[in-house]
Amino acid sequence: MQVNDFLSSLNNVGGTLSYVGETTLGESIPMLSKGKGRGGVLLIGSTHAREYITSYLLRDLFEEYQGDYPIDLIPMLNIDGVRLCIGGLNALTLKLRDRITLMRINGGSTDFSTWKANVRGVDLNVNTDAKWGEGQGNLTYPSPQSYVGPCPFSEVESYAIKRVIDEGNYSLIVCYHSKGEEVYYGFSNNHKYRAEASMVANKLGYKLKRTPKSTGGIKDYFTHSTGRLGLTIEVGSDKLEHPITLERLDELKEKHRGIIDLYAEIAKKLWTKYDLCDSP
Repeated sequence: MQVNDFLSSLNNVGGTLSYVGETTLGESIPMLSKGKGRGGVLLIGSTHAREYITSYLLRDLFEEYQGDYPIDLIPMLNIDGVRLCIGGLNALTLKLRDRITLMRINGGSTDFSTWKANVRGVDLNVNTDAKWGEGQGNLTYPSPQSYVGPCPFSEVESYAIKRVIDEGNYSLIVCYHSKGEEVYYGFSNNHKYRAEASMVANKLGYKLKRTPKSTGGIKDYFTHSTGRLGLTIEVGSDKLEHPITLERLDELKEKHRGIIDLYAEIAKKLWTKYDLCDSP
């Protein structure tokens, strides 16, 4: 199966492979690490199931990274959701009642190819304690997208990310999504890292946008809880349909080649500029 092949491939891209928690269905969530020292960059892919192209892109970019600045990569956060998106209900080991529940959430359809949430119908990118539930378009019931969950960090996947962020003392995190060719930064009224965010947008040729109304996102939680720079990168042209197929991987890699080196450069400067090395 495609997801199994992807997870197996993580043993061959270099760095150290560890696990940061489990998904709702008990799948170990992998993290790859390279470099050494304090601070560092955290990269996250496939928060949304249908955006699994980001996992492949980040894996390949990580493999090419030869620097010594610390980089951590969680290539596929929402493994259960990706399995559901690619293979449908038969890709998961579920009880009959859970299959029926998922079909009901999906409007009675067995086509989960545009599913974003985890297998409980919670959108992991609106499930953090950063103005949780205050976003326009947030839902209060299970859905293929936008359901905030019963409380912040209600999902084991979200809580795993919280623990990584809280314990990692990162200088920069970058969450990869699709699509639109945009770079989002800031949270609420905090937009003090425009210069650094602009460097990323210029490198990629993407539009730079602030996110004053974004709530509950992983980037939002990092920015809110640490005051540091969190970015959301939307890869792929907005003209493409979800999910972006792997046929587009090579062109995305070409556009992003060298971007992790830039993340490392920015993070290293921020660590010094904002005296992050004295942070607890």
